[in-house]
Amino acid sequence: MVTTPRIRQKDPPRGGSGDTGPVMRAVFLGALLSLTASTLLHAQSLGGVARQEQEKKRKAPASPVPSYTEEDLKSRSGTGKAPVTPPPVRASSPSPAASPEPSPEPDRALLEREWRARFAEARAHIAEADARAYEDRIDVVYVSGVLVQQKVRVKVETAELRAARKALDDLEEELRRSGGLPGWGRE
Repeated sequence: MVTTPRIRQKDPPRGGSGDTGPVMRAVFLGALLSLTASTLLHAQSLGGVARQEQEKKRKAPASPVPSYTEEDLKSRSGTGKAPVTPPPVRASSPSPAASPEPSPEPDRALLEREWRARFAEARAHIAEADARAYEDRIDVVYVSGVLVQQKVRVKVETAELRAARKALDDLEEELRRSGGLPGWGRE
């Protein structure tokens, strides 16, 4: 028996019978064109918006804001009304005990220099106390299994160092309470 090869036919597209691709494309393009056309019809140009705003301003009633000219001001000054003057600046009346020295409020720059000098001095005391807080000791350590004595410097918390740090903390608190700027306490 001789067999002949079979020719296979194309399968129809899935999802239904027949070719629906062109129909779906036409529906999609129609919807896209209608959306684009409606968007273009409703869009306004910048010039159109400006014209609408000008029309609104023309139709709006005039505001009752008075306007004055030089002639108005000159004519009013002759009507017997006193011209408007700014309120007087408060000047302290000179007392017999007043001295020609500057005002009692010290200059801000002078205050800053004083505070910075006080903080520098407090930090110098801490540095001196810190330098004196080291003491020499002899420690025994193991080096390759052998006991070795060596001289080491060890920092010890001394009463002088604690007092110097407390003085700096107290100075910072004093600056805060006096109303000075925090930057005056920095290096």
